[in-house]
Amino acid sequence: MKIYRVKARPIAVGGPAAVAFIVAEDTEQALLLLRKDIDFSGYRMPPEELLVCEASREDVKAALGAVATHEIGVYGFTVLGDGDPGTPPAAVSQAP
Repeated sequence: MKIYRVKARPIAVGGPAAVAFIVAEDTEQALLLLRKDIDFSGYRMPPEELLVCEASREDVKAALGAVATHEIGVYGFTVLGDGDPGTPPAAVSQAP
């Protein structure tokens, strides 16, 4: 299981960027899930940033909740304001 941190820019000029975490088996599946997510319908694809993090089931549960341990999907959609709170959860380590 992999967690992807995604940051996307809006299609509308001057709008705020957004971040989310995607639980998926691979990058292709992660991008497909992102394209289908209603929250990201107003954002440019491909995303500006797509970082992969390796995670155990326990790490996923601690960072994103129990549902994320057995269901692929997009979690934690956040519109960014000032600053960038969209860093990977502490329980998840970045893959090289």
